[in-house]
Amino acid sequence: MMKEIRVAAVIPVYNHWKALHKIAKALESFELAGILVDDCSDAETKQHLKSVCENFGTTTLITREHNGGKGAAVIDGLKIAKSLGYTHALQIDADGQHDLSVIPDFLKAMRDKPDCLIAGVPVYDSSAPKSRTIGRRITNFWVAIETLSMDIRDAMCGFRLYPVDKCCDLISDGFWGYRMGFDIEIFVRLHWNGVAFLFLPVKIFYFKENISHFRMFRDNLEISKLHSLLFFGMLRRLAVLLGRKFAKNKR
Repeated sequence: MMKEIRVAAVIPVYNHWKALHKIAKALESFELAGILVDDCSDAETKQHLKSVCENFGTTTLITREHNGGKGAAVIDGLKIAKSLGYTHALQIDADGQHDLSVIPDFLKAMRDKPDCLIAGVPVYDSSAPKSRTIGRRITNFWVAIETLSMDIRDAMCGFRLYPVDKCCDLISDGFWGYRMGFDIEIFVRLHWNGVAFLFLPVKIFYFKENISHFRMFRDNLEISKLHSLLFFGMLRRLAVLLGRKFAKNKR
């Protein structure tokens, strides 16, 4: 018997609060519960998180004792989602960059293909920094090598709808990166595990007042190291991945 589909949004938060009420209001309009994961934010952000939970009864707040990075916060959110009986988790960044009007499109795609990971392909306007778009091209090139496929159209967009059980199976094995590289790693490792992907467009907005926690040197170094680990991880799975690729081409 098929499990009843239940969806909650998982929102990792670290010192981003300006868009939280707007995000919570949008989730409420789509009848989605929200799981806010506070990754050891400052006092001002904590006050806004408290206010959001008081004003939106379907919102749950999880507070981490130590800052572990975006990946660590998402993992905690996925674990809570599973413990609360949710089958799918919609990851949303807390800075308000994502066009939330596409949520119904993602939910429809998920109900049509509940075992797939439904992910966003970013649609940028002129406000997008060049460094971000170039960095994406480099990462997507390496992800194609690490998966021996072109199945992952974009590995960095933080707007994605996960099948919770399949993600929690990975969590028990641990990750190499828990900060900015997590979004990339979980995509590649889900692909290794045979999870199918479906990509839908989502507009990305960059605001002048937006705060970025991307550390140019350290995070780029971490992502470079991650790609090296994923490449050697691909080599260890080479026979399986090639067998899957040939079987797919024969269909």
